Amino acid sequence: MGEFTHKFRSDRIFDMSRLAELEKENEQLKDVTRRQAVRIDQLQLELMLALYRMFSRSSEKFQPLGPLLFDEMEEQAAPAEPEVQSQAKKPARKGRRPLPASLPRKHIYHDLPEAQRICRCGRCMTKFGEDLAEKLNIIPAQIWVECHHHAKYSCPDANCPCKGDGIEPGVVKAPGSLPLIPKSIVTAGLLAHIWTAKFCDHLPFYRQEAGFARLGADISRQDMSRWTMRVSADLDPLVNLLIRAIREGPVIQMDETPVTVLKLDRSGTVGQGYMWLARGGTQEHPAVVYRFGPGRGSEHAQKILQDWEGFLQTDAYQGYDTLAKGTAIVLVGCWAHARRKFFEAHKTAPSPLTSDALGRIKKLYELEDKYRKQAREEHLTDEQFLEVRRSVLRPYLEDLRTWLDETAAQTLPSGAAGKALGYTVGQWDKLVRFLDHPWLTPDNNRAENAIRPFVVGRKNWLFHGNDAGAEASCRVYSLIETAKMNGLEPWSYLNAALHRLPQVRLSGDWESLLPWNLRPGIT
Repeated sequence: MGEFTHKFRSDRIFDMSRLAELEKENEQLKDVTRRQAVRIDQLQLELMLALYRMFSRSSEKFQPLGPLLFDEMEEQAAPAEPEVQSQAKKPARKGRRPLPASLPRKHIYHDLPEAQRICRCGRCMTKFGEDLAEKLNIIPAQIWVECHHHAKYSCPDANCPCKGDGIEPGVVKAPGSLPLIPKSIVTAGLLAHIWTAKFCDHLPFYRQEAGFARLGADISRQDMSRWTMRVSADLDPLVNLLIRAIREGPVIQMDETPVTVLKLDRSGTVGQGYMWLARGGTQEHPAVVYRFGPGRGSEHAQKILQDWEGFLQTDAYQGYDTLAKGTAIVLVGCWAHARRKFFEAHKTAPSPLTSDALGRIKKLYELEDKYRKQAREEHLTDEQFLEVRRSVLRPYLEDLRTWLDETAAQTLPSGAAGKALGYTVGQWDKLVRFLDHPWLTPDNNRAENAIRPFVVGRKNWLFHGNDAGAEASCRVYSLIETAKMNGLEPWSYLNAALHRLPQVRLSGDWESLLPWNLRPGIT
């Protein structure tokens, strides 16, 4: 009996110990399962976001899930307006928009033969008017050969003493205009067309080669590349003037985007470089400059800014913080980037939180647009506009910050919405600095718009062969985008500038080629 009791107690002790171990192991497995479930949710969100970025529309139009709280409060606070009997509006007239009046017109007249102008009563009909129908036509691109005949004159005297010099006696040849490239067939108009096609219309040289072949001209992609490298190399003084113009303004916006280079940094290896963009200048003379850098270090932006002082508006890339450290540069954030974080979270996992955040940011932009429009209509000075904007937007931003802090405290930081909240709170001091200068806007979109032509073109030509090719592209992009910002048509500006380039090489008058100094047609 005693032996049985002892054995029963030992087994029971063993079972209880084993049970505790199993319960502990079960809790550990539950914890692993919970962490794996969270990780799976994160990966699913990341996959949805990647698929969205790859295949969905790039538009970031937002449709709220329902009425926003602050909109309801404003409606309740607004005084009731008397009801007015509304009249039924006539439906908008549908139809094609009229063709631009600036286009040239070629008039074609249609008339009845005399036999058809006789009325059934036998009398001759009289013309009382006409109907006008406009149609759009086009003449395909034309290419032709310029034949430059240089007249040569010589002395008719067979006994001319010049014969003793061992050269053709008394010969004088009529000079022509200075060539863009000596002993080359390229002209200013042709090169302007090639650059406009590639850097505005995103057509790689090999596609242009096929297009020229259809016109009957044999222009290889190698020729186009060599012409671009040769001529753009001479434009460095002009690009340096654009950089100087950018630094003359109190606000500069910057952005950067990667580009594949087959022989990066002249090392012969494939790698990733970066196109750096700076947009600035005065309101009368805005300018854009592209610069190529073999990396993403802040030293490449420093080459553009040098000792400049003012407001630098960028995204949240850490390199700009390194650049501004210990200088008089004041960093300004971008609300478009903050909004994009919430928008992507809303697309992958819609929720009242993301909907509310997007609605609040939308309201911020509406207020900014409203008071900028008011400043233009009422001709307010910069100081007056700054005071009016601050009086309205500062309290609104303070309320927005309170909402962000309260919401972030209740949101999982590892989720998409949590990351968006963390980004916005972390960048808050920079995000509200646009209130400090009248030229500043809530976002860096103007710089992103200026770099977009390169991003679109990169999808077609994919890579640069080497650093020199990337730098040549930067020079041409800088001229084209600055011309567009100053209201010039790209081909017209390039054609005029390239016509004058040979003479400017000799005179050194590079300022005459700046877009605000050179108007199309002045060659």
